[in-house]
Amino acid sequence: MRSTQGFTMFELLVAMALIAILSGIGIPTLMEANRRNQVWTASELIGSQIRQARLKAISRNMSFRVRFNCPEDNQFRLLQVTGDTAIDNAVDRCSTYQTYDSGVMAMPAGVTFGEPDTLTVNSRGVFSSTGAIPSTITVSGLDTSRSLTMSATGKITFDVY
Repeated sequence: MRSTQGFTMFELLVAMALIAILSGIGIPTLMEANRRNQVWTASELIGSQIRQARLKAISRNMSFRVRFNCPEDNQFRLLQVTGDTAIDNAVDRCSTYQTYDSGVMAMPAGVTFGEPDTLTVNSRGVFSSTGAIPSTITVSGLDTSRSLTMSATGKITFDVY
């Protein structure tokens, strides 16, 4: 006699096949969304620290720098400009701390920002750079990227994502 409880082997195999097909479609999409989210978050972090540098410079009436690959690759810091070139331009400046320096900001694994120029903001909130202003920083992941452009007045615009 056949039991009326439970599932047949065929029903279980069909259910498992459906789960496998849906997982095969959904997991790559989820992984891609996660990578795009990491790039988006990293670019927003850089933008927020540039805004923070401007705010600190104006409110404390002193200059600040945003240095990239500081102290290591894919890390950056917001550093107080002391006015003493021996301190400000020291090779180990990224590893030392002054009163108003920020902590080290790190990019998520697999996300990079290349070799952006060092940005300096004076006490009036005007930016200068070791390169050209407006300055563009491109944050890249495996197969996606997002650029932010900063003007001399600190206005940050992001490219269409």
